[in-house]
Amino acid sequence: MASNCYPCILDRAKFECDLVFEREEDKKEVVEELLDFMACHKGGVSALVGTERENIIKKQSGNPDPYHRLKEESNQVARNLLPLAEDFYERADDKIESLIRIAAAANSMEFGVKGHDFDNSTFAGVFCDTLREKLHGDIGEVKRRLDRYGKIFYLTDNCGEAVFDLFVIEKLGKMGKQVVVGSKSEPIINDVTREELSAMTEMEIKVISTGNVVGTSLEHIEPEARALLFDPEWLILSKGMGNFETISEYEGLLKGRLIYIMRAKCEPVSMAIGVPRGTLVAESV
Repeated sequence: MASNCYPCILDRAKFECDLVFEREEDKKEVVEELLDFMACHKGGVSALVGTERENIIKKQSGNPDPYHRLKEESNQVARNLLPLAEDFYERADDKIESLIRIAAAANSMEFGVKGHDFDNSTFAGVFCDTLREKLHGDIGEVKRRLDRYGKIFYLTDNCGEAVFDLFVIEKLGKMGKQVVVGSKSEPIINDVTREELSAMTEMEIKVISTGNVVGTSLEHIEPEARALLFDPEWLILSKGMGNFETISEYEGLLKGRLIYIMRAKCEPVSMAIGVPRGTLVAESV
């Protein structure tokens, strides 16, 4: 937890409370319970503190999926934009880089992050420019790893972007890669769940549950996902900041076969990577 993680987590709590509550008293009760939890868990992993925020809001509201409407909207926005991604890929001289760019640009689809402005209604207008932004990372090393490994464990992040992830996964499959996808076991923020992802495609693809927390935490990961994570035959493609925040706690155990793909939307993550906030990232570890 960096100093600015605390207000960011609280800002997102307010954003989510506005989604599910009408009464100010209910919103205040959630924020105060979250404050009590944060006071007792100083310095914890920000993604896991964020998970407790989600648990509090779901418990107090009785709503198991506060982002349901926004997730549906994001998926529709992404479906409408998918032809642009397909055209970008078909026109690209470097197919691997184009897939990485599509996956990274799609990670822009995130709500409630302090300092990151995203709106479903405006993303279409900037998507093509986003695909061509400067990309931080050693694309040569990404290509070498993708060439070296025949098996890929693809850790998803948000709804909306998952539409683009499925496009990327389809292309990787056509390149001869065996891809297993890891998604959430139940709704948590706007992350895509195993059931949601499976319903989004007609591809024959194996989707397994990684757990019910933000990111991929060793304390909460499900056994089948853990086995793949630590199998030396599998390359890990990790999408998004929540996965970065959790996996970076034990990334040394995955050295040489881990690639983070994201937009570094907050200052603590961008500082940890060493890039300006908002940068598209494809970082090999």
